[in-house]
Amino acid sequence: MVPYSIQWLKRLRPALFRQDLIALFDLLRQQKIKPLIAQRFRLTEARQAHELLGTGGVTGKIVLVRNGSSLASGAA
Repeated sequence: MVPYSIQWLKRLRPALFRQDLIALFDLLRQQKIKPLIAQRFRLTEARQAHELLGTGGVTGKIVLVRNGSSLASGAA
């Protein structure tokens, strides 16, 4: 069994990567999957986000959003 590696797929099989990405966004759109988001930061707060990651113990993803974008929960 070969473990799934998104970086390997993107580099060596770009067509399959695109198919997987399309499928992922479709599942997100249909709300069949919901990513676990620990916290959202504006891009200008990227340093704080990086510091939080450095402390460890973060459950979920750290999401950077464009300045002026909503920090409300939901899919990034």
